Amino acid sequence: MQYFQDALQGNHCYGCGTINPQGLGIKSYWQDAQHAVCAFSPQPHHCAAPTHFLNGGIIATIIDCHCICTAIAHAFKQQDRDIFDVAEHSKLDTVPWYATGTLNLNYLRPVAIDQPLLLIARVDEETDKQLTISCQLKSQHKTCVEASVVAVRVPSAWMAEKS
Repeated sequence: MQYFQDALQGNHCYGCGTINPQGLGIKSYWQDAQHAVCAFSPQPHHCAAPTHFLNGGIIATIIDCHCICTAIAHAFKQQDRDIFDVAEHSKLDTVPWYATGTLNLNYLRPVAIDQPLLLIARVDEETDKQLTISCQLKSQHKTCVEASVVAVRVPSAWMAEKS
């Protein structure tokens, strides 16, 4: 399985960065031509006040990161480029980076912390500067959270390290 996050060099994001050892380490991939999926297994320290439910901020983070990585992977496809061609985009300035413009979540039911989660994202609208992505978070085959993310294209300098 090839995961979007593994192709994005220099990503230190708490949710999706592969170089952040304390991060959540989500992994996203194309399920089919339209849908990107992410499987995530919550850990006990990701709990809310009632320890048997997942913290809402962790939920927001995994949805946000899954959708932004889906936006980046979608942009590669739209440019007829392969996100996994490391030689093609080994420099940060060749990656079509996106950042969150808006994140809207509808929490439909509590998310059990002891069950694996499945996130399913789809690009619904597209312009030159932004993508609108819908996402469902499912636990035990039930939709627990519905979300919409507007991913805004940012210049590659946005990822450049400040000195």
